[in-house]
Amino acid sequence: MKRVIGVVVVIFCLVLASCGGGGGSTSVTTPSPVTGPLINPVRSASSLSSSGYPGEAVSCTIDGQKRWLDDYMADQYFWNANRATPDTSATTLDAYFQSQLFVPTDRYSYTQAIAPFTQFFTEGTRTGYGYSLAFSDATQTKLQIRLIEPASPAAAAGLQRGDTVLSIDGFSPASVVNGSLTVVTTAGITRTFSLENSTGVQRTVNVVSRNFLLSPVLTDKVLTAANNAKVGYLAYQEFTNLSLAPMGAAFNRFRAAGVTELIVDLRYNGGGSVAVARAMASMMGGTPVDGKVFASLRFNAQNAFNNFDYPFTASTATLPAAPLEGLTKVFFITSYNTASASELVINSLFPFKKVVTVGASTYGKPYGFLPISSCDTVYNAVNFETFNALGAGRYASGLPATCAVADDLSKALGDPAERRTAAALGYIQNNACPALAFNSVGDLQAKSLNDQSMQDASAVNGVAVRRFLEPAFGELSRPGMMTD
Repeated sequence: MKRVIGVVVVIFCLVLASCGGGGGSTSVTTPSPVTGPLINPVRSASSLSSSGYPGEAVSCTIDGQKRWLDDYMADQYFWNANRATPDTSATTLDAYFQSQLFVPTDRYSYTQAIAPFTQFFTEGTRTGYGYSLAFSDATQTKLQIRLIEPASPAAAAGLQRGDTVLSIDGFSPASVVNGSLTVVTTAGITRTFSLENSTGVQRTVNVVSRNFLLSPVLTDKVLTAANNAKVGYLAYQEFTNLSLAPMGAAFNRFRAAGVTELIVDLRYNGGGSVAVARAMASMMGGTPVDGKVFASLRFNAQNAFNNFDYPFTASTATLPAAPLEGLTKVFFITSYNTASASELVINSLFPFKKVVTVGASTYGKPYGFLPISSCDTVYNAVNFETFNALGAGRYASGLPATCAVADDLSKALGDPAERRTAAALGYIQNNACPALAFNSVGDLQAKSLNDQSMQDASAVNGVAVRRFLEPAFGELSRPGMMTD
């Protein structure tokens, strides 16, 4: 079976009356708003290629799928004019797909099985343990738990953010980072953690994998800045349809509490749906941005007829909650793991609000996918790039942080004493990066000297610092997912 399975920007299809497919004229069946997949339109039989594209692959043999993939990439891949010569000796479809990518520019496109894709985007679940890890020191010797999914078996077993990992299944931290742990995607597998908490108490915990519900909204609360401003805080993890209800509920609570400032924590958010990103940005922008350009989607020259300006909306019939009106600025907590749809939200608001980013530079993915499946493989190939209302985009090096602040695994997300949250609250009080942020720049520079995965240099508050990765280990979706 072959179909476009990404979440669709419905208005995009309604206006253009054609989406996906190849370069010819097609008709589509428009899905219900936000909820349904868009079935890729099939041309008349006379227009089908020998591989079956743009319809079903004629054959699900390796050779048959390769032929179909050649036709798809030549048509829909954003960099089709720069596509590499396919490696005909590749023994797997993923290797064959990777051989065609325009590298190093394209560090985003990938394949996956249809089951985990559907599980994440449709069911909102994951099978495993529900944790991710990160180094917390410049020398990369102290491995700690960075995040625990609230409904996961790891949470039920008592694992907490900030616990230091001594070993997992007998493997040292170095071995864990080097990939010695087997990837677990089935239920019923026991994993043994040897941990040390913040007070130095060591414990051993057994966690059994299972299917669990993801929590797109990790936490939301109302904080009070030192100047008594009421501040809404939202830790948000993934842009999926299933996140709309809890996101809307959080905005309703913020409105009821009379918040005048907003901090959106996207430090671990790797992206998701363009439509859901538009909903979040619209609720921040309010009625002043209604109808203005949220994002311009631009496809390759062969598919330029699909180019589209996607507008903000203030309609409560479309949004999960009414917009928060009167926000003159918006604060985002960011990191290298802030990617794709997360970056799209930030970039979309630059023309209309004062945007303050606290943390580290983002991943750098101004591109998106129209995921498509063929013979149970999902191809996430870059299909379009995005720009804001001022035509600003192409931030492949990431969006730099206004205030450079290292992550703080010793505190829970949303704790006003957590380093990045405290820096945002300090900015709200003084309308400038607090001393806390400046003091951390030295830490970031020291980290850059010891981290071989450094990225390009950038200026933060006039001080040259290098972007640093905040690599996660364990169970974390790869960064850079943005689907139309």
